[in-house]
Amino acid sequence: MLFYAGADINALSRRMATREWWESERRQFRIIASSITERELEAGAYAYQEEALQLVRRLNYVPITQLVRRLAAEFLDGNVVPPNKPGDAAQLAIATAHQIDYLLTWNYAHLANPATQLRGHQVAAKHQLRMPWLVSPETIPQTSLGQSIRRLKDE
Repeated sequence: MLFYAGADINALSRRMATREWWESERRQFRIIASSITERELEAGAYAYQEEALQLVRRLNYVPITQLVRRLAAEFLDGNVVPPNKPGDAAQLAIATAHQIDYLLTWNYAHLANPATQLRGHQVAAKHQLRMPWLVSPETIPQTSLGQSIRRLKDE
């Protein structure tokens, strides 16, 4: 019998890490979402889509404000995220405008990486705002490991 690990193994690993974080750590955080998050989850068809939609619909949503729209445009114009990724810019803008501590994502290509963190910080600083830390379920601080999840005001 042949087995090809490929992307399926990565998807399984990520799903397991996400579930582990959700079960062991989520109660330490106030988790929010937005209508944009829900729309992204509705797009396409994928395994566990209905489960993901049910979970996100139970969360509190933050509003899409003028500041969110302005920041999203600046994140695109400033190449913080690629110009063809307005959804990523919107997610980053929502977390920044609402002063969210962490933006939890598996999107390493356009969000959870040091380059985006640095470029995004420069845009946020122009508005006297603090960027969220861009993390995945594997990199977000975990209280079960003795790590502090509280951010200082100037971090």
